Amino acid sequence: MKPIGIFDSGIGGLTVARAIAESLPGNPIVYFGDTAHLPYGEKSADLIRRYASRITEELLAMGCGAIVIACNSASTNALEVVREVAGVNVPVVDVVSPVVHQVASTFEKGRIGIIGTRATIDSGWYQRLLEDEGFEVVAKATPLLASAIEEGFHEGRVSTALVEAYLGGPEFSEIEALILGCTHYPLIAEQIAAQLPDGVKIIDSATAVAASLKESMASSAGAASQTVPSKSATQRFLVSDLTQSFARGAQRFFGDEIELEERKLWGVNP
Repeated sequence: MKPIGIFDSGIGGLTVARAIAESLPGNPIVYFGDTAHLPYGEKSADLIRRYASRITEELLAMGCGAIVIACNSASTNALEVVREVAGVNVPVVDVVSPVVHQVASTFEKGRIGIIGTRATIDSGWYQRLLEDEGFEVVAKATPLLASAIEEGFHEGRVSTALVEAYLGGPEFSEIEALILGCTHYPLIAEQIAAQLPDGVKIIDSATAVAASLKESMASSAGAASQTVPSKSATQRFLVSDLTQSFARGAQRFFGDEIELEERKLWGVNP
């Protein structure tokens, strides 16, 4: 059985990897976190496409039969490039389209909020897709949140102060739901919810992405009809720059103890 290739700019995409491992327990997984270049949210679209293309090539060379872009910044800026590199026979799932589909099938036309990195929000991709579905969109870049969470400041005064600064205004006072447009944000979902009016639903992409991937793989030519027991499934977790902080943080995001391997894809001057 071919592994599922999953990549993100760092280790936040492990929240998506966890949901996929739970949804498809028999499938091997190869995760790549581009920790040497995080955060993608502050990079240009051209650079994000370059990184995403190279990582996709590596995952395909490792035998992956499906690619998941577990990064909102890459999904909104590099989806077509990844599809081109992967080819028509390899399913590619991003973290934006499944969420938009979930929102459209759950809510009547109304006002939907979205927070994410600067690259994600500036791309306008979420906004266009949601507006095409008839929603009014309130979007806001929250660039410091991902870095704070990545460094472990997701419980306490630092993350709380950032959430209050970003969401304390009136912009989101009349929304029906708020999309967490970054795979890091589920770790502070409770703090985010505390800043919103009662009844606002928090939309996390991980579950929607796992469901979309499962559907794509089932309908793809050559998709395996049998799975193996979950304990037999191989899981590899690679990063482009291995530090102790990433090693410590990986367990928080994945929800289980894992071992990171370093794999450098770029030279001294990437």
